[in-house]
Amino acid sequence: MITTLALIDQVGGWWNELTLAKQLFYGLGLMAGLVSLVLAVLAILGMEHADAADALEAAGAGGGIFSIKPLTGFFLGFGWAGGLALDGGTSLGVALLIAFAAGTAVTAVIVALIRAIYSLKSDGTVRIERALGAVGTVYVTVPPRKAVGGQVVVTFSGRQETLSALSESEQPLASGDKVKVVAVVDSRTVLVAAL
Repeated sequence: MITTLALIDQVGGWWNELTLAKQLFYGLGLMAGLVSLVLAVLAILGMEHADAADALEAAGAGGGIFSIKPLTGFFLGFGWAGGLALDGGTSLGVALLIAFAAGTAVTAVIVALIRAIYSLKSDGTVRIERALGAVGTVYVTVPPRKAVGGQVVVTFSGRQETLSALSESEQPLASGDKVKVVAVVDSRTVLVAAL
């Protein structure tokens, strides 16, 4: 308890010795750091704020710069870089330029990371149209003249799918025969031809 009070007293003394410009820079940096910490804890607990995801979806390609994470990153870089620049003896104008450049750089990195993460997103939906032209193997004998009951195993879009199959041939396609998908009939059925 005494150590905590001593630390608070030291921080209060440090804060009071700062000029108004340094207080503004460091204040922004500290507040942005606190928001970043809260966002990190929420993300770890699985209660992450949806603002970044909403901004990504609204931006289409992903990574909107006006969502909470990039803005927090901007103020974090801006505040700390500006305060440290003033501590280093630069003028206020130069410190503002350094702060703006640092904030922009942090924002760019965060937006790039968010876009990279969201580019990995996949809904896992099978788009059967992508099976057109794929080669597969008959799994369950495909009856002739578009009779139902056959199945084929086809690999497309990096995944293997078992689909219902029809054939226009006069002979059945036996299990193990190689076939090519020549048309898509519906969301789970394809028309195949022997190879």
